[in-house]
Formats: sequence, structure tokens, C-alpha cells
Amino acid sequence: MILPLNGFQYAGPVRIIFAVLISIFASAAKSQPLPEFKAHFDIWVMGFNIGEAEHKLSCQQQDCELTSIAEPPGWVKRFINESAVEKIKIQQSPTEFKWLAYKKFLTRRKSGDTINKTETLVRDLENNQIQYLEEQRAWPNPKQVYDVISITYGIQFLVVNGKPLTDLYLQDTKGQQKLKFSTLAKSEKISLAFKGRAQTKRYDFHNDKIDAKLWLMPSLNHFPVRIIVFNKETDRKIELELNQKPKKP
Repeated sequence: MILPLNGFQYAGPVRIIFAVLISIFASAAKSQPLPEFKAHFDIWVMGFNIGEAEHKLSCQQQDCELTSIAEPPGWVKRFINESAVEKIKIQQSPTEFKWLAYKKFLTRRKSGDTINKTETLVRDLENNQIQYLEEQRAWPNPKQVYDVISITYGIQFLVVNGKPLTDLYLQDTKGQQKLKFSTLAKSEKISLAFKGRAQTKRYDFHNDKIDAKLWLMPSLNHFPVRIIVFNKETDRKIELELNQKPKKP
């Protein structure tokens, strides 16, 4: 029986509306963008520490720039003759970490000469494709696509916000491939220079070109603390490991 007292005959519909609103607000409360940071990673190749990479995320409201600077120290330059600065444009909201563009400034030193090269990838929304400007090549425009630097932070964003790691694509100047995950959030303790033994979650993923392992640290907002990438084409493995806590830029 419905009691027509003070409008309580609408109690059922009102409860449904309140439940929907609470669900929406709860979902919004859980969603969060990645905070700005500056982080430093040791770079390991063939068991040797060949230098350091600095990653920095800075934002003006939703417009963000992710920068990676990697240059070998003095003595290593005799063996590693290149350095790179990579700049990635990201549009970030509480619900999306959207890749917009990637630009790489590569410097090579050979026989006393310095060779500079630029590589640019852009998301062309008008033509719904991703373009490699220097070579005038183009690929499809999937919703979740990242370059080799931003992919780790794209995964971090999805994990922080409880979103599925599906339909992720890796883009570089040679092509675009979908990532397949074989391990998700496997608890694992690893040793870190700034932390000692640390509790992490490991994610393994691959495509035709790479095999990768990524360790995220829950106590640091699931920040990436180690990544190992094996390039199947060059038969080369590279490892980045966080050497201190990330700071505000």
C-alpha cells in the first residue's frame, strides 16, 4: 500500500534517483588525474648503468606535457654516442589520459660530427589518424594509444582509476601495434635504491616487436618504479629503474 502522506507516494522513484546520483558521485570521486611530477630513472643496458633519464609531467589545467631527457654521462659517451629529448602532449581529465602528440629530438655524435634528427607523431583529429610528419606516413587513430615513454603513465592512470587494460596500442615511427597483457597486478617485492625492499604490482605485456615488464608501486600512487623492455627486432634489452621518490616539478 502507498501512503499519500507528505509526498511519500514517490518514495520508490526518489530512492532510485538518489541511488543513481550517489553512484555517479562515487564514480567521479574515485576518478583522478595523475599529479605533476619529476622523476629520475637509472638506465641499464647489458648489465651496465649507462646514465639517467629524467621524466617530468607538468600541466596547465587539462593541457599537460610529459618530457623525457636522457643523456649518457661523460665517460659513457665514448660508447653511447647519442642523447634524446622527448616531449609528449597529453590532455588529461579525471576520466582520461589522452595522447595528442610526440616529438623526439635525437643528437648523434660520429667522427667529431654532430647529427640532429627530429621525429614527430601527431594525433590528427580532423582526419582521424596518427601522422608521422617527417615521413608523411599515417596509421589509424585508436582511442587509447601511447608512445614508448607515455605508455607507462597511461597504464598507471588506468590502474589508479580502476579501468581495464584493454585496447591499448603502442605507437612509434615504425608502426602501431596492440598490446596484449599476460600478467596483471601480480604482487611482487623488489629491491629499489631509495626504498630497499618494496611491495609492487607487476604487469607483463607484449606485441610482435617487444616484451615488457612494468612494476607499479601502490604506496606511490602506483607510480612506475621499474620497466624492462626487450626489443625483439634488435635483440636488445633496456631497463629503467626509479632511483629516488618522484617530486613536484
